Amino acid sequence: MKNPITMIRHSLSMRLGLVIIFFAMLIFVVSLGFLYVRSREYVREDAMRRASQVLNNTVLRVTEVLNEVEIATNNTDWLVRTHLQPDSMEVYSRRMIEMNPHFNGCSISFEPYYFPEKGKYFSVYSSRKGDGIKTEQEGSDDYRYFDMEWYIMPKQKNEACWVDPFFDDYGDGENGSKREMITSYAEPLINSDGQCIGVISTDISLAWLSQTISEQMPSQRSYCIMLGREGTFFIHPDPKKLVTHTIFTDTDPDRDADLISLGNAMLNGEDSVRQLTLYGENCFVFYRPLPQTGWSMAVIYPEEEIFQGYNRLYYIVLAVIVIGLVLLLIVCRQIINNSIKPVNQLAAQARHIAGGNFDERIPHSDRIDSVGKLQNMFGSMQQSISGYIKEIQMVNDEIEKRHDELVEANRQVQESLEKKIAFMQDLTHQVRTPLNIIIGFAQVLRMGHQSIPEDELETILDAMHENSQNIRGIIDKLLTAAFLETTTSVPKDTRFACNDLCRKTIAGIRLKCPETVKLHFVTSVPDSLTVPAISDALPKMLGQMLDNANQFTKQGSITLECKLKDEQHVNFIVTDTGIGIAKEDEHRIFIPFLKLDYYSEGVGIGLTLIRRGAEMMGGTYEYDNTYKKGARFVLTLPLVD
Repeated sequence: MKNPITMIRHSLSMRLGLVIIFFAMLIFVVSLGFLYVRSREYVREDAMRRASQVLNNTVLRVTEVLNEVEIATNNTDWLVRTHLQPDSMEVYSRRMIEMNPHFNGCSISFEPYYFPEKGKYFSVYSSRKGDGIKTEQEGSDDYRYFDMEWYIMPKQKNEACWVDPFFDDYGDGENGSKREMITSYAEPLINSDGQCIGVISTDISLAWLSQTISEQMPSQRSYCIMLGREGTFFIHPDPKKLVTHTIFTDTDPDRDADLISLGNAMLNGEDSVRQLTLYGENCFVFYRPLPQTGWSMAVIYPEEEIFQGYNRLYYIVLAVIVIGLVLLLIVCRQIINNSIKPVNQLAAQARHIAGGNFDERIPHSDRIDSVGKLQNMFGSMQQSISGYIKEIQMVNDEIEKRHDELVEANRQVQESLEKKIAFMQDLTHQVRTPLNIIIGFAQVLRMGHQSIPEDELETILDAMHENSQNIRGIIDKLLTAAFLETTTSVPKDTRFACNDLCRKTIAGIRLKCPETVKLHFVTSVPDSLTVPAISDALPKMLGQMLDNANQFTKQGSITLECKLKDEQHVNFIVTDTGIGIAKEDEHRIFIPFLKLDYYSEGVGIGLTLIRRGAEMMGGTYEYDNTYKKGARFVLTLPLVD
């Protein structure tokens, strides 16, 4: 038979079992001992304290609401007695409801025939109807308000008082109103002679008051009751007992002695707490009077609810046990991990290397057992593989780099080829069209121009001249583009008079649609203002700006404006009412040989040539994207060379 001590030393499961038993016994003893010693006392004290605090808070809240009603009514009483005008009563009644969101209604009523012009009845009543406030006049032979309790009580007592709650039609129901229990604070209106001339009555909903009180209950099953002067239920969890039942209704002196005793104590205005049986359930009852109304409130706290805190202690113990078991699991896991830590490290590193991370170094082990030897041998193998992988990776990286360079070069060649083909096609089209016209007219002249009328012959010659000029313009632009591509600067050799240059440029432009397009020149600079420029460039640039506007404007106007940008620069602005430029195309218009409309005239370098020319003269050429009725381009040049 083996020695028990030897078995424990050689058995990991045995050691873990002893540790688990030790920790479990320790946790159970401490937890259960604490539970049975402190639980009952703690739960009872806590429940009593919370229930008493709830009653205090509830009474304070109700008293606060009642005080709000009394103060607001007193303030309105002063206003009414100060301004005894019938029309003012509606304003005061409505203002009372508007300024106090918890009030249901406000009535300002007067003695019969107090206002002779209003007749026997005059009572203004404002109440909440949905989200609004409705003000109406009450009083008729069917509704004699001065016979109501809320009117009679303050008048007889000659002082303000609270009227016991009653059901009244109020609010928005299916037929325009619903029955709701309200209570009123009524205050007599006393004139300077000490006579009662009317009553101000302010209503609050007991349903709202009950909901406000219920939100402060200490537990889910605890509830609040409120008794009137005769023991009538004003607040009760059973709505059927409101107003129609008292605390003594259907009671038996033998069976309900506790309930009868509680009712008498509350009606006597006592302030205390009792432990008794209500409706077959053991409860703690905390009750307190409301002196200003003669009513009394009570919080009923079932004893079963009190011991929910006791059950929470069990949950605490259970949580402690679970935490203890988790700690045991962590300890056991730590023990096992310490025993097989090298193997776990080796497995983790092997998985890491298998994922392609061949640079991962396996640390050298000082252990002389099989695990240590395996770790060191695996490390040597990993280093050898890592060296081979690095060499292969370098070769792959170089191949990939060359491949990317070839792909990019091929893409650029293909893109350049596509641009060249598109440009050549467009250039061919731009040249072929006027050339075909010239050739066609040349054939007509060759067949015999003597038979052609003189006016038609002149038209043919003009057309041939115009199309030859178009071909010449295209060639000039290409030559200019080639020149600007290889030239960094050209000296400014001429000073142009700004206004004179603009007028000459406009005179040289022929509009394509003269009936629908008007050409204007606007200037705010003197005729003596001159600008230094390249002699051949500036007139062509202005002409190209007007030609671009003319090309894309079918109706409306084209305006060339000359004005000072500042003391050192002048602006040449061309504004048209044409088709404009789309937002997404604004960044593309200055790309050389790019046309937004393939079928339009030109080869797509006009804007580029103008901008390049402006830069060579120290200026700028920009598109004004704030103009939305067409297109606007601004050429800015310095006035000083």
